[in-house]
Amino acid sequence: MTIPKEASAEKFPAQSYKDNVLADCFADAKEYFLDAYHQVDLAHAIMLGEQGIITEDELRVILNALVNLDFEAIRAREYDGSFEDLFYLLQQEITKLCGDADTAGKLHTARSRNDIDVTIYRLQLRQDCLKLIRSAMDLRNVFLDLASHNHETLIPAYTHTQPAQPSTMAHFLLAMGENVGRDIRRLQRAFENMNYCPLGSGAITTTGFPIDRHRVSELLGFTAPTVNSYGSIASVDYFTETLGAVAALLVNTGKFAQEFLLMAMMEFNAIRLPDGYVQGSSIMPQKRNPVALEHIRAIGSKALGQTLGVITSVHNTPFGDINDVEDDLQPLIYSAMRDADRAVNLFANTLKSATFNFDVLKKRAGENFIAVTELADAIVRDENLSFRVAHKIVGTCVKAAIDASSEITYEMLQSAAKVHVGRELQMTEADLASAVSPENFVNVRTIYGGVAPSETKRALKVEREAETEDDSWYASSIDHLKIARENLEGVVQKKLAKS
Repeated sequence: MTIPKEASAEKFPAQSYKDNVLADCFADAKEYFLDAYHQVDLAHAIMLGEQGIITEDELRVILNALVNLDFEAIRAREYDGSFEDLFYLLQQEITKLCGDADTAGKLHTARSRNDIDVTIYRLQLRQDCLKLIRSAMDLRNVFLDLASHNHETLIPAYTHTQPAQPSTMAHFLLAMGENVGRDIRRLQRAFENMNYCPLGSGAITTTGFPIDRHRVSELLGFTAPTVNSYGSIASVDYFTETLGAVAALLVNTGKFAQEFLLMAMMEFNAIRLPDGYVQGSSIMPQKRNPVALEHIRAIGSKALGQTLGVITSVHNTPFGDINDVEDDLQPLIYSAMRDADRAVNLFANTLKSATFNFDVLKKRAGENFIAVTELADAIVRDENLSFRVAHKIVGTCVKAAIDASSEITYEMLQSAAKVHVGRELQMTEADLASAVSPENFVNVRTIYGGVAPSETKRALKVEREAETEDDSWYASSIDHLKIARENLEGVVQKKLAKS
């Protein structure tokens, strides 16, 4: 094979590689990883000093260089090809500040870009995960607050998009609140599983130097070090699990948003968004477009697409150090996390500001024969008939009422009974009126998980307890990272103060 002269003379990195890979990766690294790199360098340097791998004098020189890095200048730096990536630019700057290449170079003892990379990726992702958990908790809080005021507020429940049975607004919103609660727990587990420190794994087999991985993990606020060094470098489930939880949340959020978007249609007239969340028309003066709900759905769909794109990208990639899961892919993860948070945060604030047309909802809870399941149940209880027979009686009544454009009458009921069981029922007109009442329908469904106010109040209490536990978990997680950060900064200052 003949290699063109100009191609064979071109050294790494080739201009096209710079333009299409390194420039973009540098810009992404500045945005997402500059602080994480700094934290990793500080923690690793401290550990090297404490383990006697570098001297106290060398540690002070390195730490002094690290704390005097000009991050604003680094952020303003454009990629010019004089360094490969942000890692190498930082090494250049650290060397300048150390004034001694040998001392600066000792910072890289017992580590690799491999374990640095998977560590900084986790440092960034855990922050994004906590932010999304907070937004999900806020959304659940809105659902629960609304539910707490509407245990007896009647609404129609729908199946297959058709009126089905009477329910309450509390029951409807608690369903969403419980669902988001499960999403929160999935995200919490993902955070807990990702919050282990790969630093010290080296390229893939650790190192012969007597490093202390637990110390580095502690300084960076991780729960503990990862264990198997091969898996520390090769495994990607720290982000696939997170994105799986995010995808579940986004699917749920999209389904919820769709419900409220339908309710906002004038034909439904069930919810009204305040002016801050609606948009007018450039030509139609009367329009109040519920654009916030549309954006929730659109942004959430975008985020879901990104999560699926990430998971698809890593499917069938080698189990080892490989670029497929690194610099080009990581920004898509953070973009998915950001868009997921945008959708959930917007949803919480939009719904918190909305008002419901409860009169319309109550009226619809008594229309379209949606309480007649209870009429069939009453026939079963009072007449000692099978539900199949009771279903036929009530079905005949409904058909007769539709044909007559009326409600089910007592005469229709007894006529249907004669057809199907050959006799009239013992049920009175008052019994019939009670059986088809939406209020009665709701009140008798006291079964665990049911719509009766007594049961939704119990369920709300359970959700409030879970909310308190999750608030505590979140505060503890935030405090742990904050304390670790302060501790790292304190250790740095103590080391520098020694003369």
